[in-house]
Amino acid sequence: MTHLFLSIALFLPLLAQAEEREIAYAKIAPALTAASKKKSPLLDIKMSIEVLSETVALEQVKVWLIRDDEMASQIPLNPKDGAIQLPTMTKKQAKRHSIRINQPKEMAHLNFAMTVRPPSSTHVEYRDLFSLVDDSNLFIKAMAGKMALFAPKVDALTFHFTEAATITIEADGNALHFENGSDLTISIKQSSELMTENPMVIFSGIPAAIEPL
Repeated sequence: MTHLFLSIALFLPLLAQAEEREIAYAKIAPALTAASKKKSPLLDIKMSIEVLSETVALEQVKVWLIRDDEMASQIPLNPKDGAIQLPTMTKKQAKRHSIRINQPKEMAHLNFAMTVRPPSSTHVEYRDLFSLVDDSNLFIKAMAGKMALFAPKVDALTFHFTEAATITIEADGNALHFENGSDLTISIKQSSELMTENPMVIFSGIPAAIEPL
């Protein structure tokens, strides 16, 4: 089955498009810190440089880490997809740093993408799967900052299938069974008890996509 990747648009914050050639590291630091704390192996996180103009090739884009208004180091770009690796920093450290791009915002921008990767097996531990809920809330809180109190909260996962499917959670003494309907989706709320118990989640077929909601 082809694995489909579901982008979580909810998590695309202001840092996704640079307003200037230099981006304050304080805008990036919360996302990097949240990324370092993720628990689910199904969550893929990538920060990359996206070229917006056909007149600019990826190899023409240069990115530098700036500290105290001076160039600290050049940041290498993956030649295939523009992916970059940035260090996590404390708030105090972030205030001294920024990211500089040698192209104007119309030509290239810094892109932060998070996707949920479907499992490679029909048998997945509950915690590996439903940690996606905690990871999602961690990112929402990190990116919302002072507005975190008003940010949406994720409490469930919606599984998208391409055909009729079932999900069974082998909880102690009481297996839970779920079936999809005409929309071919199944939504299940995270359970604190099951997070502790960590039973096996069994899919009749690997879902095409998983969406935290």
